[in-house]
Amino acid sequence: MRKYIKPHVIYLTWTILILLFWFIGIPIADIGHAGGEQIPMTLFAYSIAPIIWGYFTISILVTIFFRDWFRNYWIVNVIIFSATAFLLIKYVI
Repeated sequence: MRKYIKPHVIYLTWTILILLFWFIGIPIADIGHAGGEQIPMTLFAYSIAPIIWGYFTISILVTIFFRDWFRNYWIVNVIIFSATAFLLIKYVI
């Protein structure tokens, strides 16, 4: 199973899902609303915190479940963990 699931694929999948939500999901949610409503900006703003939490959770799970990958590419995971922890502490919590 781990042969097919790699940490960089998990990070890439999360990023693609975010982009799909932003560029497809938000405009679809805006269909049928009056012109003065700011549904797209509201959804965009409310999606920032779950995105940061997602990257933070992935960085922790990668450290636990993919130790070999973490030993080789620890700097990538530490940068993502540090950046998301900083953002969570500063803006979300």
